[in-house]
Amino acid sequence: MSALIAALRDVEFADGSVAHVDLVRDAEPASESAVFAAMAVVAADDGRYAVVYSPRRQEWSVPGGWREVGETVRACAVREVWEETGLRLDGGGLEPVGFERFAPVSLHGRWPDAGGLMQLFRVQVPGGDELVAALDDAVDPCWLTAGQFEERCGERFWWPLVAAAL
Repeated sequence: MSALIAALRDVEFADGSVAHVDLVRDAEPASESAVFAAMAVVAADDGRYAVVYSPRRQEWSVPGGWREVGETVRACAVREVWEETGLRLDGGGLEPVGFERFAPVSLHGRWPDAGGLMQLFRVQVPGGDELVAALDDAVDPCWLTAGQFEERCGERFWWPLVAAAL
């Protein structure tokens, strides 16, 4: 069953685009046809979380990004985590947490013209692996404690949904 965590209006992004964004908690995966991107809260057994810096978005966040043509939502999350942290995941370990629902306000943005969903997953991994970004769309991957993670990202519009996954 889904639950609305927050209904945010006129969220402005680094590229100047604007959207209304609903943060929705849901343990069921969203419809594949509605999801344009996927992200994953990667939790290590030792209580730390994988966090990356996105130069494009100018912010720290969990690993994630846009789906490629023909890619499933889970495959997108697995690929993005590998590209941005070097961690190899088994897609079966991904647990849906919820999604961000985007309704565009401005005429431009990186989401589809009609809006859509960004699926958030959570996955548990063994601790200790060094994080190394395979591509440059996200840099400086690191492990943070829950407190450090909130200190670095707690002011972001999406934080309440990520906090639900911690």
